[in-house]
Amino acid sequence: DESNIGSLMLIKLFRMARLARLIRIVRFKFFKELKLILLGLFSGLRALTWAILLLVAIIYALGICMRSVLGNAEPEFASVPAAMFTLFRCFTDGCSAYDGTPLTERLRNRFGGIAIVLWIFLSMLVTVGIFNLIMAVFIDNVTKSQQQRKQKELGETSEMVEADLKLHIAKFILHPDHEDEDAEMTFVQRLSEKARLQLSKLTDDDGVKSLNAKIVSADAAFTVLTEEEVTITRDVFHSWLCDKEFIHVLEEADVDISNKFELFDILDVDMGGELSAEELVHGLLKLRGDVSKGDIVSILLKVVHLTKIMEDMRKQEANFFKSHE
Repeated sequence: DESNIGSLMLIKLFRMARLARLIRIVRFKFFKELKLILLGLFSGLRALTWAILLLVAIIYALGICMRSVLGNAEPEFASVPAAMFTLFRCFTDGCSAYDGTPLTERLRNRFGGIAIVLWIFLSMLVTVGIFNLIMAVFIDNVTKSQQQRKQKELGETSEMVEADLKLHIAKFILHPDHEDEDAEMTFVQRLSEKARLQLSKLTDDDGVKSLNAKIVSADAAFTVLTEEEVTITRDVFHSWLCDKEFIHVLEEADVDISNKFELFDILDVDMGGELSAEELVHGLLKLRGDVSKGDIVSILLKVVHLTKIMEDMRKQEANFFKSHE
């Protein structure tokens, strides 16, 4: 009988293990928030473990003190474990004695105002100080882990996203979908017949079977657009922003489109009113994800470099005028 019971328990364990396959559902985009919650929980386990150990150590030290002072007078502090559990209840749930009466009031009647002052101090120290500190460390740890994970994911998918952007931009240039047909013809006629044939072949979905092939096709299409000196005007870009497919591409690339009609001004750094294919693709890639420390440091270093160049030019100008006086 014992062997049958053991076999039955083993079978139940195997059946429960099959439930682990449900974890696969987090791979779908619909369960993105659930995935973030699970990853955040696992990333914060170490900080949470140290926080629990710190809290146990503090309650243990306080439990010893309460056992020494009130162990013979109050049954809630008769032993160190009982004192620890009583303190934990007082800090979290409610400070009541075994008979339901307020424990703090009983201590006030026994020891007077000094007991209330000490209890307020300990309560503020643990609940306001330590508990909030634990929460802050846990949230900070989870947030940093999430940011690092996000940056790593952006780096791992950069090649694939760049290839998708290049191919979709080439498709939109080759097959515009504007309301103004005259504008369409003007835009398409900028391409030579050879370039049209090359882009049509490179952007054919049936011809792209793998990621490497997609990257090769995207680079080739990007080269054609660069050689043809194709530029995208503000009106053309805004018309793309009204297309669901182009919006889907930007969302998949993790480009913030909350201010989508300001994207053109952001990408048009020379304020020329037109974007080259290179400016558009590289600019959209830079807009992926949140602002990181690397982005801020990069801008700072470039500003320092430009400042140094301006100072050198000022010195050369001063020396030039001084030599011609």
